[in-house]
Amino acid sequence: MPEKPKTDAPAPLQQSRYERVKQILDDAQGEACPDYQGYKEFWRLPLQEFLTVKIYGVRMIAAAGENAPPVTAAPTPSSSGLPVMKVMSCCHPSEETEVAPPEEDSDSSCCATPESKPKKYPGRGAASGLIKGLKGEYPFDGSQFPRLPWGGSAVAPADIQFISDWIDDGCPGEDIPRADVEVIESLIAARARGDADHPVSPRSINDHRHESGTIKARKNIAFLTPDELTRFRNAIVQMRKFDKFFQDERSFNYWARIHANSCQHGWEEFLTWHRAYLYFFELQIQDVDPTVTLPYWDWTWGKDTKSDEADVQASILDMNSNATLDNGIIPIPYRCWITTDGIENLKKTGLVSADDLKKLQKIVYDPKQPDTTTYNSGNRLFLGAGISYGKNPASDNAIIAELLKINPLWHRFRWPGGNSGLIFEAYPTPQDIENILAIPNFFQFGSGPSNNHFFGAVENIHNLLHNFSGGANPAFDQNNPNNPNEPQFGDMVSPGTTAFDPIFWGHHSNVDRLWWEWQQLHPNTNPDNLQAILPPWTMTVADTMNISRLGYEYVLSSHLYETNNEVPIERFKSSKAGVHPQVLTQHSRAEIRLHNVQYSVNGGTFIRVFLNSPNADVNTPIKGNDHYVGQLQLFSGGCIGGPGHCDPPPSDRRNFDHRPRHRKTPFNIKLDATNTVARLKAAGETDLHINLVVLDLAGRQKSDSLWLDAVSLNFID
Repeated sequence: MPEKPKTDAPAPLQQSRYERVKQILDDAQGEACPDYQGYKEFWRLPLQEFLTVKIYGVRMIAAAGENAPPVTAAPTPSSSGLPVMKVMSCCHPSEETEVAPPEEDSDSSCCATPESKPKKYPGRGAASGLIKGLKGEYPFDGSQFPRLPWGGSAVAPADIQFISDWIDDGCPGEDIPRADVEVIESLIAARARGDADHPVSPRSINDHRHESGTIKARKNIAFLTPDELTRFRNAIVQMRKFDKFFQDERSFNYWARIHANSCQHGWEEFLTWHRAYLYFFELQIQDVDPTVTLPYWDWTWGKDTKSDEADVQASILDMNSNATLDNGIIPIPYRCWITTDGIENLKKTGLVSADDLKKLQKIVYDPKQPDTTTYNSGNRLFLGAGISYGKNPASDNAIIAELLKINPLWHRFRWPGGNSGLIFEAYPTPQDIENILAIPNFFQFGSGPSNNHFFGAVENIHNLLHNFSGGANPAFDQNNPNNPNEPQFGDMVSPGTTAFDPIFWGHHSNVDRLWWEWQQLHPNTNPDNLQAILPPWTMTVADTMNISRLGYEYVLSSHLYETNNEVPIERFKSSKAGVHPQVLTQHSRAEIRLHNVQYSVNGGTFIRVFLNSPNADVNTPIKGNDHYVGQLQLFSGGCIGGPGHCDPPPSDRRNFDHRPRHRKTPFNIKLDATNTVARLKAAGETDLHINLVVLDLAGRQKSDSLWLDAVSLNFID
């Protein structure tokens, strides 16, 4: 059997105390967002990074072995050469034991449960800066630094002790009894043989990609997982906490003002400048949460059809005349709604009447019927509840403030829609998008050159959607036109205010997505001046031409299956992905990816890929098989050099290391599955799952050559 390529430790299969530690610290930190010398919520870093974090020179988790068990007598050599120490233990309170230097990954124990087993490193918790900081001990007693967490709430003594005990136990990422470990190991082996399904991972695809150092996915906002959407909202909330600091680049409004002052429209830098703008804003968001990317709003995506036109029409018909100009449809994540907790919060303010609270109770958000309980604007919500907006400003503002807390992606100054005739005359359809993507000239598609300014086709549609999503304020008072709380038009209508509305970023991500799609169709057409600078940054036009260099791609939806990279894959069988029916209808390309592939030096390897073939093996026919996707070939061979020469290199390269990529660096593999998906969809097979079979050069099943981190099924718009 060949030696398995060296890998990083696999992600924990089950987490308990470690997750509790993070939750305790999250709760204590609350809405405060101190920088912690650039680490932010340092306990949310990957575990191995968390263990080495230093804040202003203070190590948060003491090194393994620091403050080792107290020696009650002078150590004397034993027959093994190890010192004999008297160690206090929960199992044997006073027992002389040979003590070897502690190993970080040691999992030995004389007790069966985490609560009763002896601590690996007694005193390590007490020596840790985190514990000292939570207790308010020096240097976190105010003499140098305030008590941890900075700006948050004090942690209860019992919770501090819980964290300290976890550190004493070696900071395990998992707490699994041996019997359970054996069950898990058996399941891992069964999955590697293809005898058991790999489940869909609950983690964000970007969480996995962040760990593996690969480019992240910007997804259709309609298909963000609940976790992805929550992370995005939380990142926006964290940025808004700095809005009162005018020049703080961590603030949301700081970035909104950049568009007001520097945006480029009506010429060739329209697309390039906005791509740079999104890129730098996304980096700032990722300083808060590295897994977050900017989702895109596909304007042609509707509830029942590929066009929003049917939804726009329905929205016009179901409202009374007071909503004539507030009649558009935007994706649910950008809308507003009221919750039971929100009503309780409003009740506590004393600003909203009992009668209005009862009216709000009738429209409480129902996740089973979100279309009937979400609203495109605050105006719509007031109408839906039957509350007269404008009669009680204090009550109105209290409700609006609560709506913003519930969904930070909603915006007060947004009234989607306009004259219905104008909407249907100009609102983009799928065919409109296809037509502009077929334009062969960059300037006709994007916008005019530097010496001949004009709006291109995609910018013209972009302009329409700005006006559509901003809309006109039904409460605008001609007699009081300067009322800042009741402007005539929504913020999206003006370049000076548009980026203050969170929907701006989804709108422009879609513009950028369309440009990237157009680039793939017309690869040799570019702006004239590739060396032009895109102020206020030093990035050039040429720097924006390839989005993979900027660290992202566009994905309609993605379904991830994580594997255990310690065990080679012989056959792979996934559970059903649960692909949304409209994804199967709308996608332009489907692909299967193998993530962080590693392989042995034991000869060449073939990987056959199927969809919906759970029993696939070496004998499964491929010719004429509608379930067959394709075959991958791994080119391998013996290692020339000494031991370790063919081990994969570390995932992180040193600064200024410009040597070529190491031959054994793990890599990703893509395989186009578009035609196979189409065949299965036509046959009524819409519950898709993935199957792999690994073979050697003789066509026999091979069990000792392929390691990987994950498999995914991806749909591209």
